[in-house]
Amino acid sequence: MAHKILITTVVERIWDIEGYPNYFFGADDRLYRFDSLGRVRQNKRIVIGYTMGYVLKSKFFSLARLRPMLHRHIPTDH
Repeated sequence: MAHKILITTVVERIWDIEGYPNYFFGADDRLYRFDSLGRVRQNKRIVIGYTMGYVLKSKFFSLARLRPMLHRHIPTDH
């Protein structure tokens, strides 16, 4: 039987995406999302044709279209 290996990393939330509260960019400039169980998953950058971008909720966003949607994350004390 294969053993599962858990790798735990700390991701600092830097940029939020307007209209997509479960998606954010970390301090390492990678896109992350919260899945339905509350775990943090990394989304990969993809290329469609010659355009680079990300898929958010089954919809492709180019980097140029995504940049205006970014705003700084404001930490809260809960």
